This record gives sequence, C-alpha cells and structure tokens, in this order.
Amino acid sequence: MTRPRVIPVLLVKNGLLVRSEGFSVHQDVGNPMATVRRLSGWGVDELVLLDIGRDDRHDLRRDDLHERLSGSTMLDVLEQVARECLAPLTVGGGIRTLDDIAARLAAGADKCALNTAAVDDPSLVTRAAQRFGAQCVVVSIDAARREDGGDEVMVEGGRRPTGLDPVAWAAQAARLGAGEVLLNSVDRDGAGGGYDLDLVRRVAAATPVPVIACGGAGRFAHLAEGLAAGAAAAAAANIFHFTELSYPRAKRACADAGFPVRPVTLGSRWFPREPVHDLAERDARLAARRELARVGPPRERAPRRTTRWCSRCVYPSSSAVALQFDADGLCTGCRAAAEKVEIPAAEWDRRLELLAAELEAARSRDGSRHDCVIPVSGGKDSHFQVHVVKELGFRPLLVTYDGNNWTPAGLRNMRAMRERFGVDHVVCSPGVDVLRRLNRLGVEVMGDMSWHAHVGIMTTPVRVAAQFGIPLILWGEHGYADLGGHFSMRDFPEMTYRHRLEHFARGYEWSWFVGLEGLEPADMLHWRYPDDATLMSLGLRGLYLGNYVRWEANEHTRLVIDRYGFEPSEEPFDRTYRRMSNLDDMHENGVHDYLKWIKFGYGRCTDHVCKDIRAGLMSREEGVELVRAYDHVKPRDLARWLEYTGTTEEWFDAMADTFRDPRVWGRRDGRWVKADPWDSETQVAAA
Repeated sequence: MTRPRVIPVLLVKNGLLVRSEGFSVHQDVGNPMATVRRLSGWGVDELVLLDIGRDDRHDLRRDDLHERLSGSTMLDVLEQVARECLAPLTVGGGIRTLDDIAARLAAGADKCALNTAAVDDPSLVTRAAQRFGAQCVVVSIDAARREDGGDEVMVEGGRRPTGLDPVAWAAQAARLGAGEVLLNSVDRDGAGGGYDLDLVRRVAAATPVPVIACGGAGRFAHLAEGLAAGAAAAAAANIFHFTELSYPRAKRACADAGFPVRPVTLGSRWFPREPVHDLAERDARLAARRELARVGPPRERAPRRTTRWCSRCVYPSSSAVALQFDADGLCTGCRAAAEKVEIPAAEWDRRLELLAAELEAARSRDGSRHDCVIPVSGGKDSHFQVHVVKELGFRPLLVTYDGNNWTPAGLRNMRAMRERFGVDHVVCSPGVDVLRRLNRLGVEVMGDMSWHAHVGIMTTPVRVAAQFGIPLILWGEHGYADLGGHFSMRDFPEMTYRHRLEHFARGYEWSWFVGLEGLEPADMLHWRYPDDATLMSLGLRGLYLGNYVRWEANEHTRLVIDRYGFEPSEEPFDRTYRRMSNLDDMHENGVHDYLKWIKFGYGRCTDHVCKDIRAGLMSREEGVELVRAYDHVKPRDLARWLEYTGTTEEWFDAMADTFRDPRVWGRRDGRWVKADPWDSETQVAAA
C-alpha cells in the first residue's frame, strides 16, 4: 500500500523563504537551509522547493548571520539545501530546458517541477520523461477561477492566463509522461480557507498519476480533507511556518482522520535539532573577523547604492528585518499594518474570545500549577500582557531573563510587578562573568553584544514552562510581523524553535560558543532550549497577544501608567524619542542599536517612527526629521559597556566597522559615508 504523503512547500524569492498570498503578496520569513534542516529532522515524506522570483538573484543580505549563501544563483541555493535535505526533493522555478533539469538534478534535486515551460512546449514533458524517467518529472498546475465560474491554468507565476482547463491539462500531462501533478490554487493561495476540494476531486479522477493538492491549507485538518478528496499527497507552504512542531502536528491531524501516514521522528540522536558545528571553520571565521578589524577598512570604497526606502514609512530595504516592496514602493510592514487597521471591533472581540478559550484550555484544573507563563521585562508591553491575562481571570507565572543591563526605571518596574499584579515571579540571572564574555563575543561574531539577551529572553520562559508543566506561554507582539510584515493577521503565528534560532540567535546556537573564552556547556544552561519530545508531550505553545488584542503601544503605555504606576525612563535616550520602550536593557536603545545603524544604516528611531507613521500619529515628513536627528548619534552608554566588558572604544569601532553593509556604506577620503535617502546630499557618518 502506498502511504499518503504530507509535503511542505518552500517558496524562495531572491534567496529568502517567503509567505505567499494570491501569488502576488510575498513576505520574507527566513532562510531555506535552516528550515530544510528542521523539517529533515522530523523525517518529512518529501519537500518541494519553488523559486518564485522573476530573476535568478539570491542573497541573504546580511553578514552577521551564521547561515550564509556561498553563491547568488538558484543552483547555489539548491546545492546548500540539498546538503541539509534527507527527503526526496522536488525543485521548480525557472526551468526551461532539459539542460536546466540536468543541472538541478546534479545539484541535488530528485525531481523537477515544470510549469510555464510545459504549457509553452508540451514536448518538453515527454523529452524530460524519456531522458530522466517519469518519476523525475512533475507538472505543476496553477489554477485560477474565472468570472464565469470555470477554472483556467495560469502560468508565469499566476500572471498569464492560458485558456487551458486544469483537469484536461493534468490528464494530458500524464499522457505526455509526467510522473506526478502538483495542483495549486491561485485564488486560495495564502487565504487559509482550505483546498479547492472540488477541483482536487476532478483532477484526481481524471489523472492516472499521483496528484499533490496545494493552495489554501490554513489548518492541519485541511491536509486530511485534501487526502480525502483523492489527492495522493497534501502539500502546503505557509502553514508550516506558523507553529511549533508544525510537521508532527500536521501528521497527527492526518493520522487522527484515519490516514495511514508515516510517523515522524522526534529527538533522534541521528538527526539532532541543534546544528552540529565545524569548530575549525568557526575558529577560522572568528580569526578572519579579528584580522579584518586589525587591518581596517580600505580608504576608498563606493557604496553599491542598491538600497530603497518604503514610500510610506522610512524603512530601508537594508533592514535587519527583511522586507518586500510592492509595485507602489510600499513595504510589507506597512501592508500588514494597514491590514490590522481594517480589522473591525467585532473581529477583535472574537479574537479576545479565542484567546480566552486558549487560556481556558490551559487552565490548571486542580490549582497545582499556574495557568500560563508570561515572559516579562518590566516594560510597558510586559505590564499590558499581564493586565490582559488578569482581566480575563487567569493566574499567570511571570518569568524574567536578567541580562544585568537594567535601566533604573526598568529595574524598579520589574521588581514591582509581583506586587502590582499580585502574581508569582521567577527571575533567572546568568553569572555576570559569563555575560561579560558573551557580550564581547557577540560583538566579534555578529556585531551585536545582545545575542545573550535575545536568545535568553526567548529561551528562559520556555525552560520554566517545561519545568513546571505549564502548556501555554503568552508573548506580546510578534516583532517580525509588526516591523516587517512577515505574516498576515489571519495567520496567528506562534513562537517556534526555528524562529528563535534563525532570527533571534541569527543561527548561532548556544553550543557554537562553547570553548570560546573558556565557556563550558554548564555556563550555557540559560540558553538551552527544551527538546522536541518535551515540547510535544506537554503540548507547549507560545501565543502572541498581538494576534488577539489590537496592539498600539502608545495607548497601552497610558493605560499601564494610569492603572499600575508604570514608570517610563526618567531620562531621554540618545538614539530615540520614546522613553517607554526597552527599559530592561540600557544598551538596547543605545550601543546595541548604534551597532544596527553601523551595520544597516538605520536605528531604533527609525523603528519607532515607522510604528507611529503606521498608527497615524505622525507624518512621514515629521518622521524623517526625527530620523535625521537621532539615528546617527553615538550613545553615552557605550562608556559603561566598555568598562563592563573590559574593552576599548578603538577595539569596538574597529570591530563594528567590519560589519558595515556595502549596500549602505562607502568610504571617501578615509571617512565612512552613506547616501542620504531624504535628499541628494551625502551624509558623513558620525563614527
């Protein structure tokens, strides 16, 4: 018996994985190698990798990431993905000739998906099957609903109608020699409402080869519905980026529906979740960075000037949070913010009821544990999170990662939360000497001393929840969705190990640091995530409050000040006009953010301005003036950090300069310069 398959589809555009909607809206969600490694560890049935970009240009954009592309073409991406992939791999996009197929098979693909080229030249299907075997040839069909109610095959990424009926074309593709048909719905792509089951049934009935249903899965139950409609495999793209343990949960949903799917792998010693590091490569990379800092930059270097800026807010394409731009120059962050504004009050009421239901499902029935964990720093968002949960009538356990860099107001707020809300509070404090070493290494490895804080904040609450058997963690807003628009407001993304590793840790797991500056495994306890088997057995999930409650930081700040006595910073920050944000770490708005400006050409003021422009609280012109006033400022807290870590300003500046993005920064007469986006002049860096 052939088992039904569950197949993740990974959409790649210009080197990054994207979430897709309607074949037209694409939002960056991560890099393909890390995702393939995670999926392979679960023993996925198969993987489909589709290049949906219009040009063969692939770049992860950042020099501070552990995972980097060694080339700039789709074949380069494929070669690196194939090294991580342990399942049959189908590759599509940009295939026009037999030589294209041969090159992809040589680079590691097992099958190739033909779309536009198969429609334009059906003989290509036959010639490919004759040369490589039918099992290697997949015909990908993108179907769209016409105004008269019929279906039509679309090509060129859903942009060109063909007049072909998808049922007839699928049957013809099988006669031409295709071994499988990948059936996708243009209209349902990214909508999350489920497959076009009627179309799946008709194509499956008319086609003697296996049909893979794709397009529209928004819940794991939809995958089982696709199989029930006659598909040999249920495929999906976006949904596998939304939740922790997404593939095991998808398989469980299909098994619960009665389908004999293959079991998944959890916690196998043969497929470790954490990256296995090449220590020689690590040491060589670090030595090269130190040598680059010692030698210094060239005296003259022209910037590539490929950066563009959003037409509404002030985000650049060099943003640390990857952005996509539409035809009007609007960034995905602004698009997501506009989508949020359009959500009516009745829908927010419904979402609050959904949140209450999630909390109720996690409630301790016998009072032996807390109902949920809330990660808190003592900031405005932390206060608002606890306020919402307490108002709904639940008992949270507050958990804090102590990075030892508190502002005075932040420390007072954190310590007062236990009394302000009448709750229990766990504070986890790594050793100061370990923190100092991680601060220094963070600057050398990725141009950011705050690796320990980013990863500690995303790890400590999960460790505590697992330790006490609490199945629900309630985070605040999803930062990457809020800033860069990585998801739709319909997606309800949750916290995942992969998101923590790839975005917060930049691909550097705790074990990468062991052996550097004398660090031992025991020193890294606070940054070690619970294993998959523990997460699965507990059903541990991390929800984002911003998916359930309308999130507007300025309004929340007024509420928590008036009701709970929350204290904003008594002193203004050097690099932003806000006083109520990032109080848990004095360097977040200071030297940490200054490094971001050095690397990417923008800073925390830009972040805050973009939020306030999107919220309608200021004009773009007002935001530009604030950015010009704040983003370049070298902050006073650098002196504290240098003394704290035993380093010098000369060392700091030299190391920071090695991370400057050449798309942003150039050199003129021995000074750093960057193109000013707001007029035709050149801004000379203060560094």
